[in-house]
Amino acid sequence: MSETEERKARIESLLEGQVPVELPKAKLIILVGSWIIFFAIGVGCLYDVVGPQAVYIASLLSLVVLSELTVPIIIMILIAGGIIVLTIWLMVRLLKNHGYGLLKFSILLSTIIIWIFFITIVVLFGWMWELIFLLIFCIASTVLLILYFTIWKQRLELAGKIVQLCGKVTYEEKELFVPGFLKVIFVGIITAFGGIIATDISAHTIPANPLWYNYIPLVLYLFVLFFYIYINTFFFNAIITSISYIWYRKKDPKFKDGLTIAVYQLPDLAVFAVFSAIIKLVRMLLQYLQSRYQKNKGGAPIGGTPLGGAPWTGDAFRLADGLIANIWYYVNYFTVPSIVIEDVPATTAIKRSVHRLFDNWADVLIKEWGVGAVFTTLQFLIIFIFAMCGGLFGFVLAIIYSIDMLVMVILGVILFLFMSMLVSKPFLNLLNDIYLTFLFGFVIDKESNFKYENNLPNELNEKLKDFFEAHPAIKRCSNCFARLPEGVHSCPKCGTAYP
Repeated sequence: MSETEERKARIESLLEGQVPVELPKAKLIILVGSWIIFFAIGVGCLYDVVGPQAVYIASLLSLVVLSELTVPIIIMILIAGGIIVLTIWLMVRLLKNHGYGLLKFSILLSTIIIWIFFITIVVLFGWMWELIFLLIFCIASTVLLILYFTIWKQRLELAGKIVQLCGKVTYEEKELFVPGFLKVIFVGIITAFGGIIATDISAHTIPANPLWYNYIPLVLYLFVLFFYIYINTFFFNAIITSISYIWYRKKDPKFKDGLTIAVYQLPDLAVFAVFSAIIKLVRMLLQYLQSRYQKNKGGAPIGGTPLGGAPWTGDAFRLADGLIANIWYYVNYFTVPSIVIEDVPATTAIKRSVHRLFDNWADVLIKEWGVGAVFTTLQFLIIFIFAMCGGLFGFVLAIIYSIDMLVMVILGVILFLFMSMLVSKPFLNLLNDIYLTFLFGFVIDKESNFKYENNLPNELNEKLKDFFEAHPAIKRCSNCFARLPEGVHSCPKCGTAYP
């Protein structure tokens, strides 16, 4: 078998939800080794930064340990840990059994809340032209609400079923929680250590009156840091995507399957991380310029050189930053799933992502405005549950240990809200990654004329097939991704059979 044929067979196996590659142990060793080295450097810089205050910090910790609040705090942490498990189980069951209903409820609720917020501001403060953008947002939300329940009813049902599948897959494949929570933990630790290392580098390389070239070492380090944050984020995203997609294709995935595919795709994920780090560095520069202009109204110095410009220049930098962030986000909407599942280079994956964004813009819009409302509803629900439990258990422990009740209730609410952030962020990020993977799987189904098995309900599958027979979707070649004319059985460009 030639290399081209072998690659085609490997891609076809990936699209079918199989794992046609072995775990590249050398790549995994390099990745784990980079973690050890980075954390060691971070600990060294942490000691360098806070070392002189070590005695003071130790005395504060000893006071906390000897405090009368120590035992109640430990008890509340243990209780919060149990509530975390219970809350995740409750959310998974809610999504699994009532995903479609939750989607419709969340869309309606979010629209009502936006209008209530707008009307409240107008009643309290009167009409201001600054409210025009909020009014446009309210009108847009209402128009989308009408579209969801009329013209896009079929797509809304699909989104609701995918939401239910998100609950079902997390219920059946609990190993998904491992990369989901590890991603947030690892990226959080890397970001924290990265900031400490940046502080240490600044202290040793930037003098009191710096010139522009004094910032070069820090900028180079920030590029490396951004690259490292992105490659680790994409790595854990790739594990989640692999496991979810294998399950979507009615296979039985294991954690090792996701790890194998993610490690195998590390080189292309690294290339994408380089692009993302460059964009992040450009955005950081724009944010810096915007903040300097805003503070000094166009006269801020960089390296001793005054900056000229009109008073609105700072707003222009902020607008440019926002445009770049949003364009890069949507351009790469399907990039990681394309790298992972289709085994294509990062540049090819980005191009395909752009095409798919325009081919499936309505489904993307429902994901961002509709399904996003579901995740917001879940987040508020998690915060509410933890705040109530924190106040309740703070009240009970104050009676048991004879501690000031107000102090314990406030402490309980704050502690439980902090714990809620530890569960809501990784859990909702995990659901978002799974939904995006399932949406990508559905896009593959449309492009391949439903060639592969999927875990969508049979009734919905038949509805979708009938719908796309009456309203043909844009079809693309699985090999070169060229757009295919109606009625063809092979790609005019490369000759690959279709479907």
